[in-house]
Amino acid sequence: MFSRLAFGALTLFLVACGVQAHPTASLPGPGDSGGATVVGSGGTTVVGSGGATGSGSGGDNSGTGGDATGTGSGGASTSGSGGMSATGSGGTSATGSGGSTPGSGGRQGSGGSVGTGGAPTSGVGVMINGTFVPKEKAVAIIHFGHSNMRGWATKPTSLRSYFFDTAPGLWSYKGTFTAAKEPTAPEPNQTQAGPGMALLRAAQAALQPGSDVQFISIGYAKGSVTTVDYAKTGTYYPIFMNWANQLKGKVTFGAIVIMLGLTDGEHLPSAQVPDFPKRVAQLVSNIRTDLGEPNLPVLFCDYEMNASNDLAPTGPVGTVMIPLIRSLPSMVSKLALVPTDGITMQDDHHFDMQGHKDWTTRAIMLMQSNNWFPWK
Repeated sequence: MFSRLAFGALTLFLVACGVQAHPTASLPGPGDSGGATVVGSGGTTVVGSGGATGSGSGGDNSGTGGDATGTGSGGASTSGSGGMSATGSGGTSATGSGGSTPGSGGRQGSGGSVGTGGAPTSGVGVMINGTFVPKEKAVAIIHFGHSNMRGWATKPTSLRSYFFDTAPGLWSYKGTFTAAKEPTAPEPNQTQAGPGMALLRAAQAALQPGSDVQFISIGYAKGSVTTVDYAKTGTYYPIFMNWANQLKGKVTFGAIVIMLGLTDGEHLPSAQVPDFPKRVAQLVSNIRTDLGEPNLPVLFCDYEMNASNDLAPTGPVGTVMIPLIRSLPSMVSKLALVPTDGITMQDDHHFDMQGHKDWTTRAIMLMQSNNWFPWK
């Protein structure tokens, strides 16, 4: 059961990442419509007042304070006014306004890298909706699989806006950027909801209020496909990986999210089924190698435990596939199985909207508990 995974023990461990200021644009937060960064008062890489080498209120070396010997506001890693790790005004161990955790200046205060303060970033990024977004603030999630990833969900209708309304800071990429909404991994003439939009919303909900991190869906799915169909030499791998490779070096890849397994047991010849874990391991290795991301986390859907009829966990497909799916974490580094216990269903094996919402929340919680979610 899902409760046995001890989600009550999960802690939110967020590691700050930086923002490179861009001289002509403004970076959107969850309440804005898109964008990059603004140069405010002070500093060469400043967003707001202060910055890395700025003359605004804060900064590493030339604000009114300093890293270790300052007595003003700013400093390197304070949460108050000056100092290295401070809680008073100035000095190496003080705490006033500014510093590394939110204050007015310093590494993450009101000028610089993350949000409105801090050290410079790589300087590379991507244009989204006509606005430059630094790589560190543009987080792409690759998600693909069978029909459950494409989505069959139409109920409950009370959640329709959660899936079908756009939201600032959430994007879909398939050669161009569009505001994300379902279907995020569509097949022709299919307009039901899958997990893509819920995944973006769950990731955004894990951010601090006012964060300007942008989440990007790179989604692809097709009904009844298997791990054989997603082989690198097959038809479908080049489709979603073409989109991912277009963003390589311009965005931060956050995770690979996969819904496969049930279809291998249902549609492949029995002689091919036992090699399911090897095919998944090769598929993940191919994606990581092609993107140059050897440690990219993987969230893999456990067997659909509320499936029924022939696809029930105790049926001919479930009894074969469940042990194979649950062997994956021992075969693939940084892979976590996302539990499906208690997930509500649209039919005998597809999640409904509430099920997708709950499942994607679990996926993001797993990222947090494994320290795979560093964005604030």
